[in-house]
Amino acid sequence: MSGEGFILDTPEQIRAFGMLQVYHKLKMEVEHPNGPKWRGSPMMQAISILEAADIKVQKRTKKAVFVEYRAYLTVIGVLKDTDN
Repeated sequence: MSGEGFILDTPEQIRAFGMLQVYHKLKMEVEHPNGPKWRGSPMMQAISILEAADIKVQKRTKKAVFVEYRAYLTVIGVLKDTDN
């Protein structure tokens, strides 16, 4: 790593960064249930984002929300299609 950073300066980039933060927090909670806790629930944040995109969340468990949220981020191009 060369020590150079990057700047997110468009509203779309900032929004994508926020969505990725929620994704990684929720992923950590799903993979490590006794792991860190946050002031704001990543599951509820993901549900809010999905509902704002007119996606109805059927099952409100962390695993189910994580699967739907990951699929949504992949479809809109924020997350690359990977096995993670």
